[in-house]
Parts: sequence; structure tokens; C-alpha cells
Amino acid sequence: MKILPFKIAQPVGQSIWVQDDHLPHLYDILHRHNEFQITLIKKSTGNVVAGTRFIAFQPGDIFVFGSGLPHVLRNDPEYYQAENELKARALSVYFEKEIFGATFWNLPETKTLTEYMQKAGGGFFYPAAFHNSEARIVEEIGRAEAPRRLILLLELLNRLNTSKHQKILAADGMFNPMNKTDEKRLDAIFRFTLNEFHRPITLAEVAGVSNMTVNSFCRYFKTRTRKTYVDFLTEYRIGRACKMLLQEEYSISDICYRVGFGNLSNFNRKFKKINGCTPQQYRKKQKLQNILV
Repeated sequence: MKILPFKIAQPVGQSIWVQDDHLPHLYDILHRHNEFQITLIKKSTGNVVAGTRFIAFQPGDIFVFGSGLPHVLRNDPEYYQAENELKARALSVYFEKEIFGATFWNLPETKTLTEYMQKAGGGFFYPAAFHNSEARIVEEIGRAEAPRRLILLLELLNRLNTSKHQKILAADGMFNPMNKTDEKRLDAIFRFTLNEFHRPITLAEVAGVSNMTVNSFCRYFKTRTRKTYVDFLTEYRIGRACKMLLQEEYSISDICYRVGFGNLSNFNRKFKKINGCTPQQYRKKQKLQNILV
């Protein structure tokens, strides 16, 4: 997806504001902007792309995107079919770090928040199951008047910073510097992957999408994204599998083939490498987690 420089429309007289997106599907073009962004998913499912990583999202999930982090929230295919009459909704809090001033971030009392803001350059994911109170604060910020909005924002940042269930989105870093040609190529590669992940994909095929030889493509992709295409594709497939494991109608064997793996043993091996547990253990853990919440 082409990374677009983006300027968020800031309301007059507000340094902290909430954008309420209520549409058939969320804005689906990879972009980056200077504003710090905290997004609560209210309705719909899909995947977040941050850096070069895919994370499945559901209602109640919260995402933090630091200044300049390439990201996009792309809904599942059914949200692009008008006959389904589905709606997606997300609340996003925006602000620029500079509104507090340099003195604020150098105070002893804000040391941990300053470190958090720096780490947010790689983005954070907060699963819905553990962050109901943080979700309520995002909603309250949207209703609050100044100066209450500022107080709530600091409370939200503190809660997110101290959460024991935060996950880094782009732990391996963001994209290396790219020109417009690079962006167009990755745009084609990413869209191809999202559309075709469910079937076998050869390196020759994806190299053809970018009009390159296989060897040139492999060097190019790793240089620009800091990972191999095979690893990138595997991570996305496993992410889709995690989402399907929450749905009882799919057996593990069925999920394996639906997300593009050729055999069950390879699927189990890759799943455990990424998640630290087998698909069956993951499903049981998620069930228990939902019972305890």
C-alpha cells in the first residue's frame, strides 16, 4: 500500500480532538501523519497494518500510532460488499506532542510518559478483553469539554503506559526510507497478499507483481521491510488463523487450509513459533480468557 503523507483535519480551537468514523469500511490507504493517534474500534473486524506487521482487530481493541508510523485499518472483505449493509465505526483521539511544550516532557513526574511516547513510534495494541476502562475514557474524551479533555488524555496515556497487556505493533521497526517507486511496488505487493493469501503463492508470482526477478525481489523486499516475503506472508496467515480460531464453526484442520497452508504439521509448527503455543492451546486459552473477563 502506498504510504501517503496525511494531515489530520484539526477542529478550530482544539489541541486534542476525537474523530468519529462511521462508514461502510474504515479508511484503507496506508498513511502516516505527525499527530499522535489513539484509536478505539467500536464496530467491525479487520486487520491493522503497522510498519510491516498485520494484527487482526475486533470491537473494543485499542491501537496507538506514534508520530510518523505508517499504518492502516483495513476491514474484512465483507465490509466492501454493499449488499451486506455492514458498518464500521472507530473513535480516534489525535494530538501533537508539542502542545504540552518541552518543559512538560522534561518534568520528573512525566519521565515514564516521555519514554512511552518514544516507544509509541513502533505503535501499540491493547486487546479489548483487558481494556474496557481505557475504552470508556476514549469515549469520554469525545464528549468532554476543556480542560476536562486534557485531564482525561493524561489519565488515558498513564493507563495505556502501565497496562500489562500491551503489545508492540512494529517491534522490528518501520519501513526503511522509500521513494515513490518503492511505495507503488509495495502497494501492489501488499494488496496482492491480502487478496491471495488463502492459496499457494510462489515467489515467482509475487515477484511478477512487482515486475522483478525472484532474486531481485527477495533482496528488494527484505531491504525495504526488514523481513523476507515468506516471513511476512506467514505472519499474516497466522494472524488470520488466530481470528478464525475464535469461531467454533471452523476446525483447526479447516483453518489451516483456509489461510493458505498446504499441510497441518507445517501450520502447527509455524503457529507455535509465532504465538508460543499450538492452535488448539491458543483456542483453549482464548476461551478461558473470555470466561474470566
